[in-house]
Amino acid sequence: MNNGDEAMQKTILVTGATDGIGLETAKMLVSQGHNVLAHGRNPVKLEAVKQELSAHGTDGIIATYLADLSRMKNAAALARAVADKHGKLDVLINNAGVYGAPDRITQDGLDIRFAVNTIAPYLLTRRLLPLLGASGRVINVSSAAQFPVDPDALAGQAD
Repeated sequence: MNNGDEAMQKTILVTGATDGIGLETAKMLVSQGHNVLAHGRNPVKLEAVKQELSAHGTDGIIATYLADLSRMKNAAALARAVADKHGKLDVLINNAGVYGAPDRITQDGLDIRFAVNTIAPYLLTRRLLPLLGASGRVINVSSAAQFPVDPDALAGQAD
């Protein structure tokens, strides 16, 4: 991809890019010369990812975005930050997810898995649609390895 073919270079946001599938996806995209916008919720891990991706020697942009997607205001702020800095987004990869957490209920009173795995990707997608345009793509990564969802937390009525 680093052959000067700018027409093929894409701007791609990868949520949950500090570990696992998200990190490996970000590495692959950088190696192909794409502009990678890496999201994470841990500032130390996010900085390490930025250093690791930068070491790949890409012609593209590597930008990082810090946000805890269990908080809907942070998900909205992430969408605003991306929109403010990038006029176009070619691909949104909603990869961030929660399998288990010590606190099952978010500060917003929602089940944490449902908030991070469902509501935040929906919110990001809706807010970033104007940047994606007609040719943009949204990829949602999911897992069947989930605990049962708390119905009261799902409805925002948890204690």
